[in-house]
Amino acid sequence: MCTVLLRFDPDATWPVLLAAVRDEYLARPWEPPAEHWPGRFGGRDSTAGGTWLAVDPARPSVTALLNGYPPLPPAGDRPTRGSLPLTPFPLDDDVLQSFDAFHLVRAEPTEVAVTSWDGTAVTHRLLPPGDHVIVNQGVDVNDFAPLRAAGNPDPKPGLPPRAAWGDWIGLLSGGEFTGAAERPLLIRREVDGLLYGSGSATLVAIGEPGVRYDFTANPGPDAIWDEIGLPD
Repeated sequence: MCTVLLRFDPDATWPVLLAAVRDEYLARPWEPPAEHWPGRFGGRDSTAGGTWLAVDPARPSVTALLNGYPPLPPAGDRPTRGSLPLTPFPLDDDVLQSFDAFHLVRAEPTEVAVTSWDGTAVTHRLLPPGDHVIVNQGVDVNDFAPLRAAGNPDPKPGLPPRAAWGDWIGLLSGGEFTGAAERPLLIRREVDGLLYGSGSATLVAIGEPGVRYDFTANPGPDAIWDEIGLPD
């Protein structure tokens, strides 16, 4: 996953609103979001068995993984970062240092924490209330104007996605980042002869009415969104 857009307001009806885009080699196989692990819902990477985003409706929480940038030099077999969203939180720093570089975002109604490992140091930070943009280069190094302009949805479970999410569907239809890494939100390009791009997108809301989780495998203006069924 390469982008997380987050609105955190612990006093709101929906304290956590999260929009995320996963960028990956498009030929890499994956399974759609479901309860692939007991009590955890998310898409499953068929190659390494982990995930890029996990929803725990019982806690409730959502945990999202981004690869860090720049990548670490090759150094033998490191464990898959896709295990991190499924691992009890927090982990010891010495364990985290065995992985490739990453940012791990964990959002709950009362707290949003970001753990980062860049090959030199593990850092832990709590995000203040407000809008935040997390990309491979880090937290709030970019600005995304559509996020600042988006209204607050009321994504009650069971509503059709576009009625539930309002402006937040549009957030994931495109737009441009400014700041440290200027680029479009949705990408598609060839890397080493393989097609790389934005293969899926996710919307998650956590609040007093419950947890809402929506997913699309064709992000963009023509995205088809589906609500992922979660236990009450």
